[in-house]
Amino acid sequence: MSKAQISAEFFVFVGLAFLVAIAFEVVSLDQLNDFRIQKESEAIKDLALKLQKELLIAATVEDGYVRFFKIPEKIDTINYSLAIQNSTITVKSKNSIFVVSTPNVVGNLTKNTNKINKTGGVIYIN
Repeated sequence: MSKAQISAEFFVFVGLAFLVAIAFEVVSLDQLNDFRIQKESEAIKDLALKLQKELLIAATVEDGYVRFFKIPEKIDTINYSLAIQNSTITVKSKNSIFVVSTPNVVGNLTKNTNKINKTGGVIYIN
């Protein structure tokens, strides 16, 4: 075997190794992105269910119920928005949306501190 042939074979194998490494990196990045989106979706769902639970508790207790609770500005590093419309809470992020049903309420949820109270059978927020 000549030195030129050995050198050419070496570069072919190195090139193939780089192609395999690049393919592995692409697959890994895709899986990492899927994991991040799944984590975001679960965090949005968890927040929506916690808010639903707060309102369901207020609906089942007697008049005079008052409670303060906080809603974080961000979940981990996820920006999101929330709204109450037509007896539903909608929590929405860039890649995910989750809607849960709630009892009828008067007012809106805001990020940071919220006050929930029940007076005259009506649930008031803030």
